[in-house]
Amino acid sequence: MKNGYGNLLSVFLVVAIIAVVSILGFLGYKVYTSDQTNKKSKDVVSEFDENVNNNGNNTNSTDDGNSSEDGDNEGNSSLGEILDNLGGDDGNSIYQQQGNKETTYEGYKVIGTISIPSINIEYPILEENTSATLKIAIVAVYPQDNRESAVNKPGNLVLWGHNYKNGTYFSDIDKLTTGSKIYIKDTSGTKLEYQVYNIYETTDSDMTYATRDTEGAREITLSTCGNESGKRTIVWARETK
Repeated sequence: MKNGYGNLLSVFLVVAIIAVVSILGFLGYKVYTSDQTNKKSKDVVSEFDENVNNNGNNTNSTDDGNSSEDGDNEGNSSLGEILDNLGGDDGNSIYQQQGNKETTYEGYKVIGTISIPSINIEYPILEENTSATLKIAIVAVYPQDNRESAVNKPGNLVLWGHNYKNGTYFSDIDKLTTGSKIYIKDTSGTKLEYQVYNIYETTDSDMTYATRDTEGAREITLSTCGNESGKRTIVWARETK
């Protein structure tokens, strides 16, 4: 009887050990993949910043071009010149330069970057909205046409990101609060600060957040799948003055 009880305890112990090792392995893999994703994305953002800054572009201004991060506006280029001169790639970077000088990431056009310090994310913003681009970056969804020209311009720029529930992409935007800061940089080098003023959950069939009227204000909308099936988390933010 004692031997049988001892054998049963041994089996339970082995099962428990296997379960703990499996859980730790799974958690470790999630942390590793999350770290790799964020590192790769931050490398892209850094190189994007270097490219646009090397062209003498504004890094913290609006359309009027009257200010820049270093206070020097001399040498600012037109958008056409910027697109013609984006470069600095040595061929070994995850950035790739195409024949028309457009900056791309894994073959997709980069039209800006997004940074949200409070949840520790920095990602490129891609122009093309597909299931493939959603896996690797944040994508611009609305307006449906001329998305690049809509970045940091008056109106409502809608950005989608995956919720992998592991801290990457838009997994943690539900942790943002009123007043949280979001930074968007466009291909001209202009970097604007936006402040969150509305966070809510809706159904995945509700698209009213995409077509809302900002009455001429610069605003962005972040959207991702909610933690519950059939739900979406929505964040509204407007440019700070």
